[in-house]
Amino acid sequence: MFWYVLVHYAKNMLIILFALSMLFTGLDFLIGGIHLPSFNIKVLYIFNRWQESLNLLYPLAIIFGGIWTKISFIKQNTLSALYALGVSRVELFKPFLFVSFSTYLLFVGLNFTLFATASDIANSIKKHEYNSQYTEDLFFKYNSSFVYIKKLIPEEKRLEGLTIFILKDNNVVEVQEAKEAKYSNLEWKAVNVITRKILSNGVSKWLKIEHLKSINSLKNYNPKILNSIYENKKLTLYESLIAKKLLSTQGIGTYKVRADIYNKTIMPLFSIALLMILLFRFPFHARYINIVSITTKALGGTLFIWGLLFASYRMGLNGVISPELATLIPIATLWSYAIYTLGKAKKRI
Repeated sequence: MFWYVLVHYAKNMLIILFALSMLFTGLDFLIGGIHLPSFNIKVLYIFNRWQESLNLLYPLAIIFGGIWTKISFIKQNTLSALYALGVSRVELFKPFLFVSFSTYLLFVGLNFTLFATASDIANSIKKHEYNSQYTEDLFFKYNSSFVYIKKLIPEEKRLEGLTIFILKDNNVVEVQEAKEAKYSNLEWKAVNVITRKILSNGVSKWLKIEHLKSINSLKNYNPKILNSIYENKKLTLYESLIAKKLLSTQGIGTYKVRADIYNKTIMPLFSIALLMILLFRFPFHARYINIVSITTKALGGTLFIWGLLFASYRMGLNGVISPELATLIPIATLWSYAIYTLGKAKKRI
């Protein structure tokens, strides 16, 4: 029984996932990618948009695949036969849980790779930016200093025009300038550095200028993380976790990074909870339901809840409310009701 249900559900879920993702990708290509200059560029654009759509739509595929499987079992009287053989509702749900949770773990794992940055790659292709990208005019806090970078080139792990303003008692006491720096061993090494220090003997002040061969600074500021934080670029889950820790140590708000982490790890869990609720609340025989009506309500309810959660996530991402309030509380509430539904199902056939 377990493998029979598992195969049917996995097949239906994959069909829906690929259908939704290809529809999303096809519409996007017709709107914004059809005028790309060459066949190879178009294929690369489609592939990255498809990856983005998979990451976005797989929670819906988990739910829709479950609805499709349950409805087909009801129409074919498969459920009645399984219950007649002594299979309980909870035992019937185990294959659904196994497939849905495995799918969730698979995509969480993929988000630790460049799969998570597919949307940025597609957007760059759409803007005809095929070569190494760079970011200009970055200004941010680092420990007790402020840093200005004229040009950051993440792919080359290199920056140009580095200026570090070292503060003491809210006054600039030293300025370090370098034309170039490279990232190595978790820190940036700047060469041919000019330092300007303000010295004082209590009576007078003077400026001391020195030329240093090199200095190391900006420890743990990985170029990709640095570029992503200040240019709203996508990060892998691993990079997001590092960025959260880094920003926390610098006393900088982490709500965007936290919202992104929750969106990739916590938000998709709504699909498993909602799948549990829907499957346990479906009657087991076609004579007890209007199949068209209940299918429409299930699909519409799923899209409505997904839309609410997405809107809540956007509010957390923009700092309107805390990411924990925007994501964790709604998901916890949904799971509480799902567990309550599971408890009631255990008391029934």
